[in-house]
Amino acid sequence: MQKLLASVCAVLLVSACSSKQGFETYGDETTGGWKDGVNIADLETTATTKAFRSETNDVVYFKLNSSSLDATAKADLRAQAEWLKAHPKALIVVEGRCDERGTREYNLALGERRANMARSYLVANGVAANRIKTISYGKDKPVVLGSDEESWAKNRSATTVAY
Repeated sequence: MQKLLASVCAVLLVSACSSKQGFETYGDETTGGWKDGVNIADLETTATTKAFRSETNDVVYFKLNSSSLDATAKADLRAQAEWLKAHPKALIVVEGRCDERGTREYNLALGERRANMARSYLVANGVAANRIKTISYGKDKPVVLGSDEESWAKNRSATTVAY
């Protein structure tokens, strides 16, 4: 019993010490944006991540081979921009994705255009550019696995993740 209790305490201590707290960890007080050298792959979910996800539609979708924003995507991004303006210390990463069709290189470039289109729209709606990082996963990190139109449509996206 004591070993079990000691193990549980150790796990709780390690998890408490390793939790990230968004701006306090990733932000630069001088610029109000991202610290230099932050690696997107090292980011961890924060309370801000969860709040943004629950209070906004964090994903916008694109048509096949397109990085153009439709009216629904623009409305969702405007709502994201309003949330971000109300939470000025939130930093974000916009993740561009594609479906599995096409070459890896083509999809990385298309995912980058999608992420940058969402980023540009957020900036045009009042979000400081230095608060936004972008990354393209192309077809390498699908949100939904599957080789059908429904799966492909869900993977043609840009997801905004807040920290």
